[in-house]
Parts: sequence; C-alpha cells; structure tokens
Amino acid sequence: MALIEAGKLDRRIRLERGGQMTHNGFQNVPGPPVVLARPWARWLPGPGDEKFAAAENAATVTGRFRIRWTRALDPDRIDPGAPGLNAKDWVRYPNKDDGRKYEIVAAVTMGRREGIEIYVIARGDQ
Repeated sequence: MALIEAGKLDRRIRLERGGQMTHNGFQNVPGPPVVLARPWARWLPGPGDEKFAAAENAATVTGRFRIRWTRALDPDRIDPGAPGLNAKDWVRYPNKDDGRKYEIVAAVTMGRREGIEIYVIARGDQ
C-alpha cells in the first residue's frame, strides 16, 4: 500500500523560508520570505490545545501535512547552500499571503523516499 495516495493530496500549501538578511542603514532586517515550493498536500489534524498563561488565553492548532518526496525538500539533505526542509521553515495554508502560518516542528522522510511528513503548530487566533 502506498504511503502517499494521489487522491488524498487535496490541499495546495506553500512552503516558505526566511529571506536573506539586509541592512537598512540602521540594523539588519530579514528580507521577504522565499517560496521553496507549492506542493499538493494531505492534512491530518492533531489534538488542539488551549492554555492560559501570562494573562493570555492562547489556543494552538497542531497537525501534519503529507507531501510527495522531492530531493530539494528532503529533510535529510545536508547541503549548506540549500538545506532540506527544517524547523526554520514554515507552511502557509491556504496558499495565499494571508493564509495561516504554521511553524514546522519537524519534517520526516516517509518510507523509502516516498513522502515527507511535516509536523506543524499554529496559533488558533491567526
């Protein structure tokens, strides 16, 4: 049985990475995010959570996105110039600038390079 079934890849996500740091005359600021890919994905929701801390009631959304494996996004890739998907990157869904930003907790290769499972977390109020 295939780990990644084409019919279940029903959402288009956007994988992003922070842009190059630039100097604006006063300080270093991050440049615009770089879009790594816009793959089709499957969403597998995880348990939500709601906490009250520091006088703030914050809900979180957790889950996993599954995408097809590609060499460019391989989490096991150790290329200093272009590392694979990692916890410094993030996911936007829906695939728009105002889509919810999911922080990547971990990215894991599934099977024998069949897919990549991306564990994410996001604030519930965004």
